[in-house]
Amino acid sequence: MLVSSSNVSHKRNAPNLSERITYRDDSQPLVIKLGNPDLKSFITTNLGMDYYNKAGKNQQQWHVGTSADIYHRQTSQSVNYNPASGVYTYQPMNVKGAYRLNAKFDITRVIDKNRYWSWQTNADAGYHHSIDHAMLTGMTASEENVVNTLTLHEGAYIQYNKGTLNIRATGDIRWRHSEGKMYDFETLNATDFQYGLSARYTLPRLNTTLSADGNMYSRRGYGSSELNTDDFVLNASVSQPFFKAKLIARIEAFDLLHQLSSTQYTVNAQGRTETWYRSLPHYVMVHLVYHWNKNPKKK
Repeated sequence: MLVSSSNVSHKRNAPNLSERITYRDDSQPLVIKLGNPDLKSFITTNLGMDYYNKAGKNQQQWHVGTSADIYHRQTSQSVNYNPASGVYTYQPMNVKGAYRLNAKFDITRVIDKNRYWSWQTNADAGYHHSIDHAMLTGMTASEENVVNTLTLHEGAYIQYNKGTLNIRATGDIRWRHSEGKMYDFETLNATDFQYGLSARYTLPRLNTTLSADGNMYSRRGYGSSELNTDDFVLNASVSQPFFKAKLIARIEAFDLLHQLSSTQYTVNAQGRTETWYRSLPHYVMVHLVYHWNKNPKKK
């Protein structure tokens, strides 16, 4: 059975009051922040449409969707630089014309009659027309910077599931093409891809659950060698129920081979950023979970 749905929304949100009032913050000698009483509200229109079917005899399900987000008006931080004093002055400004387009497709299907084997694939594409303020080296005032980004993504898995045994092979690839209006913007053609295998099994009688997964995370096409990496991440866990599954003990080990660092590199709509995560990249953790139910008294 084919089912469809659609949605349309139009939103208007007021800017932050602290940005709209007239003020001057010069508490830092070389950084001045100004308010903007002429700052106008944010206006966004969202459009979406989806088609999907309900599973039939072959247990096949699929879904197609499209969406558009039109940003009629947003807020961006402009900056001016005084070379004589070395002072930077920041002020929020309205920008117009940004939008984001997306399309996606996914399908899931059972392969054999016993329904032990199944596979899934999902693909999506996105186009982002981003507008922001940027100031290049040698400039004394920021200008509107436009960056257009096309992203194509494909992910898939095939799995075997029988009783308490589950084995899954996965693959995922994402390609990104970014072009900027600024003369020094380097066109980016980057690819992130991942592939791996996971398994889970519960031992009969003992009810001990063993699970492990290994994945290779790779990046190509970035301007820095620190971004073009291959990281193989291996995880494992053991869990055991007690007292009729009311108490569950679990030991989890993440990144057994110590391949990850606490620094992750990402690329946003306007360029490259470096993100620091204050967390342990590899660890061993013990979980103890107790389940209990209390039924209300009958009146």
